[in-house]
Amino acid sequence: MYIAAQIVGVVAVAMFLSSYQFKTRKNIILVNASANILYVLQYIMLGAFEGAFVDSLSAMSSIVANNKHKSLIAKNTKAVVVFINLLFLLAGVVTYKNIFSLCAIIGSALQTNALWITDEKKIRLVSFLGSPFWLVYNFISHSYGPTVGSVLNMLSIGLAIYRYDIRSERENKS
Repeated sequence: MYIAAQIVGVVAVAMFLSSYQFKTRKNIILVNASANILYVLQYIMLGAFEGAFVDSLSAMSSIVANNKHKSLIAKNTKAVVVFINLLFLLAGVVTYKNIFSLCAIIGSALQTNALWITDEKKIRLVSFLGSPFWLVYNFISHSYGPTVGSVLNMLSIGLAIYRYDIRSERENKS
């Protein structure tokens, strides 16, 4: 079971890393949500239930965020985002095991809230900020594929920031 969990985690990492290489917000969110579902499976297999609970919230929030243009959500965006953040807070209270449990909550909240942002540049930046929290949580949870993945995620998002934000701005000024 342990080896199977690590394999699922590595596949989730590959999907999550690739998500930030997509140019459109929609594709970033869809691939990100798919990776979250695999993370949930892996954390359940490892007995890291706070990570599983938080990533299931992240997957659901990503799907809702992908539909933020629809009338019900568009009219109530602030309320929906507040509600989702309250769910993350509740998850933190319900699944609290130790100080490291908070890392999963904070990392996931940052990365999930980033998906409500319209500007892809800001999505990448806020998502980047969540990665160090996941790095700590994954290491403590013996989730080694995603531990390496957190480092690679920071590198991947950094590359995307360079490709789409820094280099594009330079080329547009030229």
